[in-house]
Amino acid sequence: MKKFLYILFLFFFFTGFITRAQQDKFSFFRVDTIKSKINWKCDKHNGLIKLKAGGFVLEDKMPVGGLFVIDMHSIKDLDMDPKQYGTAVMIFENTLKNEFFEADKYPYAYFDLQEVTQLHDDWFQLTGDFTLHGITNCISFKAYITVEGDVLKMSSEKFSIDRTDWGIYRMSPKRPYQDDENGWTVPDKIDIKIELQAKHE
Repeated sequence: MKKFLYILFLFFFFTGFITRAQQDKFSFFRVDTIKSKINWKCDKHNGLIKLKAGGFVLEDKMPVGGLFVIDMHSIKDLDMDPKQYGTAVMIFENTLKNEFFEADKYPYAYFDLQEVTQLHDDWFQLTGDFTLHGITNCISFKAYITVEGDVLKMSSEKFSIDRTDWGIYRMSPKRPYQDDENGWTVPDKIDIKIELQAKHE
């Protein structure tokens, strides 16, 4: 229900059905997908993934919610030099997209920010539903959020998720890949750090 009300609010906000007084109380900051990024690290590899769309809702200049769409086809590896390992990089990225996250079937991941708690100064605890690989779980992390003029910036602390909580068992130590004669596994923990920039609409 809360997600529905949030989407309904955005509809009313952009179509002008919210009163001037309400518009003065609430504000929307649209994520700049070019200047925003999600950093990931798993085992020996690290890289980036991009956002497709997203935005923050502020009430009286304080963040209270948001909805963010992550493009699973945008996964990039950064630890291998493409000039030296061009083919290997392409194979690795395609393996992540197609065999781990099944991006063709689940092209987007979603974070529905439902609760924001101010810790101190510009530090906040963000809690919401994270949908990945067709499965939704609640996650929570700390983030530094500032608003200067019409620009909002957010930088999260590094936090971790267990990919198997979202049904991603490819080469997991919990469920070794039966057809792999070498018995290779990939750690379940993925470290994440989010850096977002958004502009007032």
